[in-house]
Amino acid sequence: MGEVLDALVIGAGPAGLGVSYFLKREGLNHQVLDRGRIGETGRTQRWNSFRLNSPTIRSILPGDAYEGPDPWGAITHHEFVAYLEGYTERHCLPVITQTQ
Repeated sequence: MGEVLDALVIGAGPAGLGVSYFLKREGLNHQVLDRGRIGETGRTQRWNSFRLNSPTIRSILPGDAYEGPDPWGAITHHEFVAYLEGYTERHCLPVITQTQ
């Protein structure tokens, strides 16, 4: 029989990764599943010139702090996807991508 999880999170976007952070912090056994890659919507469903509508400082996920040069600027969707990937690595989140 497979591993018993306390929770299963669907989607490795900002909301799913933020939930995963708190589940991990509480010591709960969980997995994050995504049918694509981390931040898939930001990768494939945005035009190249798209920038986040909120300031960068407001896009930081739980457990992280902004240390860049322009907290009130607007980052590109490519930069945000890179941030999500780094966040997953920094916090060792249990993400499984390319699921069907």
